[in-house]
Amino acid sequence: MLTLPSDLTQQIEQHGIDAYPYEGCGLLLGQHNETGNVVVAIRPMQNVWPVESEKPERFRIDEKEWLSAEFEAMHDGLDIVGIFHSHPDHPAMASPRDLAWASWPGYSYLITEIRGGKALANRSWQLSHDRSGFVEEEIAIVTIVVSS
Repeated sequence: MLTLPSDLTQQIEQHGIDAYPYEGCGLLLGQHNETGNVVVAIRPMQNVWPVESEKPERFRIDEKEWLSAEFEAMHDGLDIVGIFHSHPDHPAMASPRDLAWASWPGYSYLITEIRGGKALANRSWQLSHDRSGFVEEEIAIVTIVVSS
């Protein structure tokens, strides 16, 4: 299961809207526990795919930015627990291309469907341990209440 605060869900959706008609992307930061991945922060990233005309179907995160985010997360006691990206004008289904580029079983691969510049759906996927495919995971959207 992927546990995701509602405010971060909105930020992820907005990042996908802002990137439209290209894929938006970023990192999910948090902890892994007995129920799954618990996200407490996100790191939106720029899509640096080198071929502009392919950005509506492909994304790439700059390796140096990824490494920087990983060190910052470690400093804060967090791990990278997943990757998020948007599918402009396509369903939030893990595609064969997503499978070809997925590398880490245990990560949550969150996909947001953006149609006509509007966020419609979020679905999350886990890479099977033999890397042969994805299994959809439940998303628990939670509201964080801060007491004063």
